[in-house]
Amino acid sequence: MGDMQDWALDFAEYVRELLPDEFAEPFIALARPAIRLSIAEEGETVVGRLGGLPRLPEGVSWPCADDGGPAMRFLAELDCAELAAYESDIGLPVEGALLFFATWDSTLAQVILLPAGARRVPDREVPVGGEMRVFPEVPLAAETVASWPTRGHDDLVKLGDEFWDRVVGEDPWEVFADMLAEFAEAEGGRAHQVGGYSDALHWPVEAAAAYAAGLNPKDPGFAAEASQWVNLLQLDEDNGMIFGDGAILIFGIRRDRLAARDFSQIFPYVQGH
Repeated sequence: MGDMQDWALDFAEYVRELLPDEFAEPFIALARPAIRLSIAEEGETVVGRLGGLPRLPEGVSWPCADDGGPAMRFLAELDCAELAAYESDIGLPVEGALLFFATWDSTLAQVILLPAGARRVPDREVPVGGEMRVFPEVPLAAETVASWPTRGHDDLVKLGDEFWDRVVGEDPWEVFADMLAEFAEAEGGRAHQVGGYSDALHWPVEAAAAYAAGLNPKDPGFAAEASQWVNLLQLDEDNGMIFGDGAILIFGIRRDRLAARDFSQIFPYVQGH
């Protein structure tokens, strides 16, 4: 990768320091750009927000679970025009806003794309219900970072497990998997993220979505279906949002639906300990 992008340089340098070429280069080649979101500091460009009220236009109802079920919680908004300045591996809309909702147990989710310039109602009444909660509103900033597949991902099968458990430090317990986790932590973690490889504690969102579509991992079409799914947004437990035991919530979407700007079939996926 002679013309390696800026977002991949530090990641590639770190991996090459730890692994021999036969492991390092194939692993580096798998890296994908993702947009990491973090609480915006003074002076940083704001690309969205966590919490607050969704500020929906007239005529757009607050999403509910099923027909007439409890109202979903509003979690986040992304400003598509601002995000367009950051590279990722998925084709986001380049204008308008994406609003993210989920039920309290994250089994159902909805994403609404509002066109640019949509006239919104700032102070709509919050639906009343035992599960309803409005989270504090905090602004988000963005940065393009390298993301990589986690252990068990289909992209890594050909590399085998040897490189994860390879001793790369002076002590026998300093293995590559742990050192890579330290690198991620030093880079600020991958808590809130658009695109790229989502954090998979168990199964990647792509595989979980293919399984939810009725396919078995042994089916010939499983890998093809899994490859059609992407991480639209990953949210960590932050700002009062709880998804499980130290869990993350991933909004998965098929590439073709994302390209068609069809957000009607979102796959919500919780990964916890």
